[in-house]
Amino acid sequence: MTSPHREGFFQHDYHELIGLIYDAVTAEQGFFPFLRRFIDIFQGHSASFAIYNTAENALLGAWTVNIPEQALEFYSEHVSHRDVLVERAMSFYQQGKCRFVASNLDLGPDVQRLRDETRAEEWLESYGASEAAGAVAYMEGHYLNFFGIQRSADQPAFSYEELRVFDGFLPHLHRAVDLYTRLMQKRCEPAVERLVLERVNRGIIICDASFRVVFQNAKADEILGRNVGLWINDEGMLAANGSESARRFAILLSLAVEASIARQDLDDQVLSLAHGRQRITLVVSPLLSGAGSGSSAQGALVTLHDLSWSPEIKEDLLQNLFELTDAEVAVASDLLHGQSLSDIAHTSGRSRETVKYHLNSIFRKTRTRRQGELVSLLSRACLSP
Repeated sequence: MTSPHREGFFQHDYHELIGLIYDAVTAEQGFFPFLRRFIDIFQGHSASFAIYNTAENALLGAWTVNIPEQALEFYSEHVSHRDVLVERAMSFYQQGKCRFVASNLDLGPDVQRLRDETRAEEWLESYGASEAAGAVAYMEGHYLNFFGIQRSADQPAFSYEELRVFDGFLPHLHRAVDLYTRLMQKRCEPAVERLVLERVNRGIIICDASFRVVFQNAKADEILGRNVGLWINDEGMLAANGSESARRFAILLSLAVEASIARQDLDDQVLSLAHGRQRITLVVSPLLSGAGSGSSAQGALVTLHDLSWSPEIKEDLLQNLFELTDAEVAVASDLLHGQSLSDIAHTSGRSRETVKYHLNSIFRKTRTRRQGELVSLLSRACLSP
C-alpha cells in the first residue's frame, strides 16, 4: 500500500496495526511485531524506536528492525547527537503539535547540506536506506522515545498525505509506550531476588526493556558511589561518562534488550570503563528467564567488576590453575580488562575466529560457559590485591 488515504485509516490494515500497538504492552515480543508490520504495510526499509536522554543529548538504546549493528554504531557515534529529524519533531512536540516529519519534506531548502554535515546521508546509505520519517512517540522528563521509519531509494518518497495517516497512530503509541515502560519495571521484580542470590558478591544492575534501571544491589551502589564513569541519571537511566564509552554502552545495552525480548541467547558483551584511578569491567547480558521459571522479565543484566584495587593479573596463576597456554592467558587477560573479541583480534594481529577458538578453549578449561562467568571467575581468583 503505497499512498493510503485518510479514509483508509479504518481499513483492516490500520485496525491490525493499532491492535499490535496495544498488544506490545504485554506481548513477549514487545513492539517488534508492530515495527515489522508497519514497514510491511507502508513499504518501509527499516524502523526503530530510539531512546534518548535529552539532557545529555545522547542515544541510550534502541529497538530496531532491519538496521544492522554497524549502522546503529555509526548512528550513535556520528549522527545521534545532532539528528535534525529528531530535533524538528521535538520542536513541533514542544509546541503541542505532535506529528510526523520527513527528511524529504520538513528539513527546508538546506536539506542536502544538513544531511551531509550531520552525516545522516552517510548513515542511511550505509545500510541501504534513503529517506526517513519519524515522530516523538513518548516523552517523560528527559526520557525521549522517537519512532522512525526509513525507506530505500527504490521506494516512494514520503508524502504529507501519508504523514497525516502516520499521525493517527501517535496517541495510541504514546499510551502504549507509557504503559509498557511502567509494566517493564513490574515484570523485572520477580527476577531480582534470584539474580542477586546468584551474584551476591558482584555489582548488579538490572535495566528493563525501556532502558530504565529497576534494581541495583548494595555492591553496585558502592561501586557507582566511587565515581567510576557509570551513573544513573534523574530519569533512572544508566549511562557511561565520555562520548565514546557512552555510545558503546548504549549499543551493548540495545543488543542485550533485543535478545531478551526475542528470547534469544547472546554472547555476554564486555566493556571496560576508566575514570581517573577508578577502573571497572562491565558485563552486559540479556535478561533471560530460565525454563519453567514463570518469569516474563525483559531487559538487560549489567554486572560490575571493580578492578581499581587490583591492576595486575597473575598470569602465572592463570596457567597453574587452569593450564592455559600463553595465547589463552593473553586472551583471558584482555577480556578481563574489558576488550571485546574484535578488539583483542585487532590488537593481537590474529583473526577473530582464532581469538574465538582460544576463548572456547578457556571456557572448557575453566568450566565456564559465558564471558560473564569467566570474567567473574578471573576477577575473584587471578588478580593481585
